[in-house]
Amino acid sequence: MRFNKLLLTVPMALTSLLLLTSCDNSNSQGAGGQIPKVTVFKVQPLDYTLKVSLPGRVVASQIAEIRPQVGGIILKREFDESSNVKTGQSLYQIDPAIYQANYDSAVASVASAKANANIAQLTLKRYAGLLTTKSISQQDYDKAAADAKQADASVLVAQAAEHTAKVNLDYTKVYSPIDGYIGKSSVTEGALVSAGQPTPLALVQQLDPIYVDMTEAATRYNKYLQDENVIFEPVKGDNVELFFNDGSKYAYPGNIKFSDISVNETTGTVTLRSQFPNTEGKILPGMFVKPQMTLGHIKNAILVPQQGITSNVKGQYTAKILKPDNTIEYRQDIQVYTGVSGYWVVTKGIDIGDQVIVTGLLNLTPVEMGQPMKGEMVGEPALLSQEQLDNITKNSMK
Repeated sequence: MRFNKLLLTVPMALTSLLLLTSCDNSNSQGAGGQIPKVTVFKVQPLDYTLKVSLPGRVVASQIAEIRPQVGGIILKREFDESSNVKTGQSLYQIDPAIYQANYDSAVASVASAKANANIAQLTLKRYAGLLTTKSISQQDYDKAAADAKQADASVLVAQAAEHTAKVNLDYTKVYSPIDGYIGKSSVTEGALVSAGQPTPLALVQQLDPIYVDMTEAATRYNKYLQDENVIFEPVKGDNVELFFNDGSKYAYPGNIKFSDISVNETTGTVTLRSQFPNTEGKILPGMFVKPQMTLGHIKNAILVPQQGITSNVKGQYTAKILKPDNTIEYRQDIQVYTGVSGYWVVTKGIDIGDQVIVTGLLNLTPVEMGQPMKGEMVGEPALLSQEQLDNITKNSMK
């Protein structure tokens, strides 16, 4: 009887051992002992153009506030409002009567001073002859010499006054100092103006070329500078495109003229100024626009769908790679540089040719604990072509 019980116990123990082994194998492959099915993305080398979209406002390349340099009554406005003017073109005529009189008086003063200087020189010459014969004293001669010098100085003073009067007379004609567009006039004929008044008579703005001032956070701008020639190759020349608020693109590219090193204390931003040709006058001062600046190109860039990149409890980016032998590799500390429309640009941790698992990730959690697993790829690997990337980049900047 005892022997029969022993025979029954041994098969039951072997059966339990087999069941435990079977459960352990099924845990390593997924639920039900099946190999998890996954889809993958195969990494291809691509050329990625790094662009940033910034807020921008249009400003004229030159601005001249027209103010009178002498006071008087405006006799005539000599330009058409809302038109283009040239350098040296007359804009206003101020009543010149008093300034003409002052100039005529100054001319007469110069003539009088020259006559007095001539008499003084003749007197000095006569005194020189008399001094040799001892007909006059040395003191009389020295006085005549001093009078002659004083008369010459009076001529210079009178000529300076004549020049001042001439300048003031010329200032009664108000000219444009630059080529540009002039708007409305703030005064009409008959208005009284004064020298250096705070309100300009008009404003002349040079619109070709024209500037667009852009703002960017100082921290991000410094990061761009640090990454030049490290992450991306910087672009030279015309690297700014301009979009209007209606989404239309300006026909001509622009270039960066300068970047300000001063940081705005309120916003923490720096200003970058770009320059555009504006021969058709489509860009107007004060407009808010959407410039896009191309920072550079990343050659052989690695782009991975964002659903294939996860993060662990340490905050590190991670990914699961399907190896050629169908084993699954768990990679950590992946470095991501930037993102564009569902893709990450990866700079470390994933290589060209890797097959990144993008679906079926929930069944692969054991591999994160170091347990070896295999996966079965469903269908063909997904790919991203250069043309697709260019379209994605273009659409993402709209």
